[in-house]
Amino acid sequence: MSLERMQASWTTYRSLFLLADEDETMLRRYIDRTERWVWTAHGNVVGVAAVGIRNSYEGELMAIAVAPDQQGQGTGSAFLQALLAVYRRRGWWTLSVGTGDTCPAQLHFYLKNGFRVDHVRPFFFTQYPQPIRDDWGALRDMVVFKQLLKPLPRWDVPMTEAVWQPLPVGATAQPPYPVATEDGTPGWTLRPLSQPRTLTLVGAVYDFALSQWQAIMAPEALPADTDLAALWRYWRQAYPGFLVPANYFPGNKK
Repeated sequence: MSLERMQASWTTYRSLFLLADEDETMLRRYIDRTERWVWTAHGNVVGVAAVGIRNSYEGELMAIAVAPDQQGQGTGSAFLQALLAVYRRRGWWTLSVGTGDTCPAQLHFYLKNGFRVDHVRPFFFTQYPQPIRDDWGALRDMVVFKQLLKPLPRWDVPMTEAVWQPLPVGATAQPPYPVATEDGTPGWTLRPLSQPRTLTLVGAVYDFALSQWQAIMAPEALPADTDLAALWRYWRQAYPGFLVPANYFPGNKK
């Protein structure tokens, strides 16, 4: 068996995709924004998958299915492990996947393949026009699993916490939002501030000319194009805020 990028239109394998998502209207909402894969055996496609890319480090398995005559033989697990290997080599931190809360076979499938429960999306399946039923009844909530593909970079917080003041931002302002200390030291935060609050200072530089994060203070150097917004999401419980000083690094003083 082999894993290949899908070359034909996904509609060529419509029947297989509908095994993963029974409602074609819902399927069409996301399928064109995904990377699509086929799992072949002896030249025949026996499985399909669609992976949504969030950023350079993480994505979501939006759909995966194998032909009915291939189920229960380890084909799905082999397919999934091949996909995990692809994104692990690409340097992803995590891959997540959601499934119904009344689907014992699917819950077991992801658990045995190394995924662990991350969170629940309440009432996700109520948006479907027709109820979907499984072994434990009608689907209501989506259970989201996540698998760590490589160790996450660690924060190395170089300074103490400080009280930062909100600066005026437009109603349509996008992060990072400008903030300042009482002495006027400028910085930016990924969370808008409505009142002064304590934030943790982390070492990074935002280049407004290039509109991207340039660096981060970490035990090991990270690529200049590291998506710090993605990294922060994994560490948000450890640090109550995310703040970037304007002049932290030598050579970047204003």
